[in-house]
Amino acid sequence: MITKNLLSVLASAGAVAALAVCTQTSPGAITGVISSNVEGFFGSTSDTYQQSELPLSPPWTAVGFALPYSPGGLPNIPPLYAGFPNPNPPITVNIPFTAPVGHAPASPFTDGITTADYHIYGGYGTSGTYTRNAYARLGNSTSTLMYLDQPTTATGYAYEDVQFAIDYSVDLNGLTAGATLNNRPYLVFGNFLPGGSAEFGAQVNYWWIPTSVNTGTGVTIYGTPVNLGSLQYQKYLASVTGPFVSLVPDTYSSNYLLGVAPGQSGILELTGGMYLIGDPVSISVEAVPEPASLAVLALGALGLLLIRRKATGEKGVALPGKSVDFS
Repeated sequence: MITKNLLSVLASAGAVAALAVCTQTSPGAITGVISSNVEGFFGSTSDTYQQSELPLSPPWTAVGFALPYSPGGLPNIPPLYAGFPNPNPPITVNIPFTAPVGHAPASPFTDGITTADYHIYGGYGTSGTYTRNAYARLGNSTSTLMYLDQPTTATGYAYEDVQFAIDYSVDLNGLTAGATLNNRPYLVFGNFLPGGSAEFGAQVNYWWIPTSVNTGTGVTIYGTPVNLGSLQYQKYLASVTGPFVSLVPDTYSSNYLLGVAPGQSGILELTGGMYLIGDPVSISVEAVPEPASLAVLALGALGLLLIRRKATGEKGVALPGKSVDFS
């Protein structure tokens, strides 16, 4: 018999793998995290209810429900700082999300009916040689994912949007362009009530910011930022009923992320955001392992969801950390 624990292990495997990457300390071009900032936003009952983490507070203009949106994020969400998502060195720490601790709100967002939550962290993988070795990820080893959960009693659409910025220190070895395509995907899974629609979107912008030091004052001078490209994610799910599992690979705004020639002093800054929006839906997102395990993970998760749905008499399916009942 397939157990709930097995489903939880499968669904959280990617988060565990990604978190393990964060703990690697191999020397390379990317040498560490300098500073970070993150802000979470929540809207429900078709924007009638709004909530966010400090220091930014509601109200903001209604987002609306006109899927699909772009990977760049939902409209009308307050910017993390003036000019965001352009870089803003040095980042003033608001809510840090460095690896491996990351950041999750003190309690889930909720209007008392619909609930949303996330866990986000920043890190770098392998040797830190490639530009795209730096990343911002979702999920952690305790299965605290990014999720949006609407019960049958929820009214109107709901959404969650998380904006972030993170600075990395880079040594004089520079950064290498390219790297493997689609090696940082997300797993999107959950349940739809009849006729439900939802979307997951994300964009991670990579910036190189040259630096120099005033020899007289010792003050760091930040040069003109250079955009190295971005990783983008988008999954639009319309008119779906019941359980679903979908793998969302990254796409490119360019063929690859650009590199930085050796011998330059500077920082690598990542800016961007991730969002979920739906009506009515229970939807979760997490990081998954590297490509060799992707197809097996997606198919296995789908199989377990369908088997469990059948075992519950077609009424619902248990998901890590929460459940949905269609009765």
